[in-house]
Amino acid sequence: YASRCSIDKDKNRPEHLKPSRTFELCPEHLNYADALPQILLGGIPGAIAMGTTVIYDIEKWSILRVTVTHFLIVMVVTLLASFVLKWFEPWSTPFWIMMAAEAVGYILVWIIMYSCYKAKVRKLNETLKESQEAKTNSHQT
Repeated sequence: YASRCSIDKDKNRPEHLKPSRTFELCPEHLNYADALPQILLGGIPGAIAMGTTVIYDIEKWSILRVTVTHFLIVMVVTLLASFVLKWFEPWSTPFWIMMAAEAVGYILVWIIMYSCYKAKVRKLNETLKESQEAKTNSHQT
């Protein structure tokens, strides 16, 4: 954990309200050589995740194919960054928690997108059917 600053801001706080671990970063304790790669490289997975959303515009691909492809790209980049930047030990419990959290997130995204597209298709089909019925009725009169 990061060390406490020399000025203890919690000294007047009751013991049961004091944090058990301190994550406060103070300039006198911050190792800029270690922090700089975290800052610069830590944003790469997010940037790639956002940049690769363009694959959702590939109309020939199914929503499942797009979601799985995006998941695999983001997962590989996130795993590489996490190992290089030592966010957690490879194959440790936090590693598996992160994998499971990302997988659950993508499953939820797929379910939501599938449901939305299914509702849009149903509405389009209803509109098309009504249009065809109106055409048929106008030709009969």
